[in-house]
Amino acid sequence: MITKKIIKKLKLPKKKSHKRDNGVITLIAGSKEWHGASVLSGIAASYFVDLILVLTPKENVLVVKKKSPLFIVSELNQKNAVNAIKKSDAVLIGPGLEINRKNKELITLILKKFSGKKIVLDASALRMIQPEQLNSNCLITPHKNEFKSLFKISAGKNNVKKMAEKFKCIILLKGAIDFISDGKQVRENSTGNEGMTKGGTGDVLAGLCAGFASQNSLLISAQSAVFLNGFAGDELYKKRFTAYNAQDLLELIPFAFKKLTK
Repeated sequence: MITKKIIKKLKLPKKKSHKRDNGVITLIAGSKEWHGASVLSGIAASYFVDLILVLTPKENVLVVKKKSPLFIVSELNQKNAVNAIKKSDAVLIGPGLEINRKNKELITLILKKFSGKKIVLDASALRMIQPEQLNSNCLITPHKNEFKSLFKISAGKNNVKKMAEKFKCIILLKGAIDFISDGKQVRENSTGNEGMTKGGTGDVLAGLCAGFASQNSLLISAQSAVFLNGFAGDELYKKRFTAYNAQDLLELIPFAFKKLTK
């Protein structure tokens, strides 16, 4: 079972570090319909990285810029994606991203061209890939239905380990109990509660995974992110029962992180 000790394994900013020393990530996310996903995941990551390059469809660019001044926002296309990823330590693809042929082709290109780059695949990105495209630098974050759709088998502890081993990737299966595996071991996470079924909480988790991955291994990043996300949810649950949302969760992340690092 994952405990707060995992947070102690994270690489933290050094006192004499400068801008870009503590991580740059590319976030490929959002759509006209699901514009909030890119903002939630981006802000979650911003707590732990120095710079975030957001690539989002043309109709969503101004929306994201207005929602937050924290990002460098560009239109999502192949040229911009390649240029941004070259500058980044990690990539997050999927939150709120529309499922279509163009995006599928772009994800295929990225996974092939940047196989040595740490890539987190979340949400709709999981509907646009095949398991054979995954590698040891990929972290996927499915819930049980996404897992079943991707691997054609039921979601569960044993199958998470089997698929992680078979496709040489890191899997974070989200649920009442989360399972994280690199194919060699399986770790369980029990933080979190029923209030976290609200839309957007998964986007926060994905942002944390990518933020941590910019300076840490994908396995440590996945375990730390899911523990912190759930711990913040549990802190809210103590005060408000289930009457909280993804925005509340996002705002509590820095305070929960500080509490865990004491």
